[in-house]
Amino acid sequence: MVGSIPKLYQEYRKRLEDVDMIERELLRTDNLEDWLERLNRKSDLIRKYYKQTEKEINTLINPILYGEKPLDDKTAKELYEGAYAYYENVMCDDVMESQMFVRLWEYYESQGDEFNERSCRCAFSNNAFLNVEGNLRKLAMEQADWVSSYMDRIDHLRRIHANDEDFFMDVKRVLGTLRSRYEMESSQFEPDISRMIACFNDMSKIRKYRSYFSDAEWESIEKPLQEVGADVCFMAVLHWNSVDEKIKEALGPTYPLGFIEQIKLPAEERDMKVYVGYIVYAFYTGLLKPEQTFTLLRAYSHSVENEYDFNAPNWFDQPAASRFGVITTTTKPMLEMIEAFNCDKAKKIRMKAELFYEIQTYIETIPRECKCKEYLDQALYHLLYDLIPFIDEDDMAIEFIDCMIISRQMATLIHTVMTAKLSETVLKALIAKRPEMFLEVLGIDDPDEVAEYTEFLKKLMYNAARCHDIGKILIANIVNTQIRRLSDMEYSYIKFHPKWSYEILMRNRNLQPYAEIALGHHRSFDGKSGYPMYFNNRKSKFRILIDLLTVCDCMDAATDVFGRNYTKGKTFESVMAEFSRSAGTHYNPEIVDFIVNNEELKTTLREMTSEAGRADRYFHIYRRYR
Repeated sequence: MVGSIPKLYQEYRKRLEDVDMIERELLRTDNLEDWLERLNRKSDLIRKYYKQTEKEINTLINPILYGEKPLDDKTAKELYEGAYAYYENVMCDDVMESQMFVRLWEYYESQGDEFNERSCRCAFSNNAFLNVEGNLRKLAMEQADWVSSYMDRIDHLRRIHANDEDFFMDVKRVLGTLRSRYEMESSQFEPDISRMIACFNDMSKIRKYRSYFSDAEWESIEKPLQEVGADVCFMAVLHWNSVDEKIKEALGPTYPLGFIEQIKLPAEERDMKVYVGYIVYAFYTGLLKPEQTFTLLRAYSHSVENEYDFNAPNWFDQPAASRFGVITTTTKPMLEMIEAFNCDKAKKIRMKAELFYEIQTYIETIPRECKCKEYLDQALYHLLYDLIPFIDEDDMAIEFIDCMIISRQMATLIHTVMTAKLSETVLKALIAKRPEMFLEVLGIDDPDEVAEYTEFLKKLMYNAARCHDIGKILIANIVNTQIRRLSDMEYSYIKFHPKWSYEILMRNRNLQPYAEIALGHHRSFDGKSGYPMYFNNRKSKFRILIDLLTVCDCMDAATDVFGRNYTKGKTFESVMAEFSRSAGTHYNPEIVDFIVNNEELKTTLREMTSEAGRADRYFHIYRRYR
């Protein structure tokens, strides 16, 4: 029997927590037999919950979402209650909830219910802004702009509310959405400081209406305003090289005065954004030598012991001077300071390696499952984006990428390891039997010379496979949604991950050879389907490696009996039959035919993708990376 909409959301949250609990047990288990029992229990539970959740969503949610069932006041109220409670309790940037808020505000707009319409637009903007690209983010920005128009209509809000409490709640909701709009701007990889200042100025309009609020109410309004103002200055310093000259001039007299006040305080009482901001400002403007600023920043970084509360209801209400906040904001400036040192290259490499080791060690302590996991996905991807250009060796870069994937998504790590092993196995066999297939990659004309490049090709293929899904960090919450079907909107976000992987890999000169391979691994062999559509895999010199990765990526995903728990993995034989049917269109026919006609290779791949073969490898990965 299908229950009510609020109960659906409540049960959905509980089911996710049940699955997470077994995952935590898996990470603590040292015995293979016990571990395998728990893994099978997790798979069975996910399949059970998948069926239940799908039935409920298909009955209660999808008919409303897709306009098959008209909304009425009672259903709208239930829907809002369920979606909003789920968002507040899980702090989940869930695409399904975002889409429901769109449906709700359209309903309330048609009913002429201005208050509930505005409430749903605010909830949507607050919920959807972490989507880093695509239609939802664009729509969230548009709705935040729409809500911001009420900052010029505070008198109107005052008139339409019967009591001060409702008025204050409405104003706080509008200000919260403007805060989210500011967070949208600041979360860009290359934020536009001028737009951030414009957001702050919009929020500051509330100061004209100070007389409308009690002292206690005003304090709760003024505090976030001050925090955003400080953050604007801090972000301007962190992105100094791209900031407008007028903004730099305005900051000039501000930071030295603030720093003088901060230096008088004990380290634990200093305002991180003011103290660190001045040090970075002094580095970029040449007021202090790189060695001096690095020493100051390093000492401060080690002095901060506060831990970030990863289950806090609002991440932007947390103190900036947490270990997490310091690492995610100071590491890039420290790396730039090291680069500017007047010392030999070997010492710089050693110092950077020590810094990266510290970061990895800290990241390993961050919980995978917590209320603010979507914010963590975003913050850690930003950290990777900022730091990856500074890594000097590709092995160290791969290790750092592994660390990031592990911290957010063990399933993706396992998939990349499996795909890398399968790709390496097929590659070795192809080099031995079909060396002519690799001439274009190597830029040579003689097939007899290919054997000399075996180790080079193995490393190229293996590392490309290990990196190919790094972009999934940004959508870990969608990729991990295994107890219900993905919506069309969610699937559209999945399609961005090869692009994001490519962008990360292109930021490091040692990883650039893997970038095109990652970008093309979801394009069809004939170039007529897949994503991203703008990439022409047929003209890439790496096309044989792209085709090989595509085959092995799909082989692992389709035969996986553990990682894709919501559906049973297919047999190796049935997957190879699918490859044969799609050879020449989706898959490279030469690679497919080679596997089909090579009994020794098929036996090896069948064993690697079997339940027994996976169990040993999965258990090893869990123990190594937990």
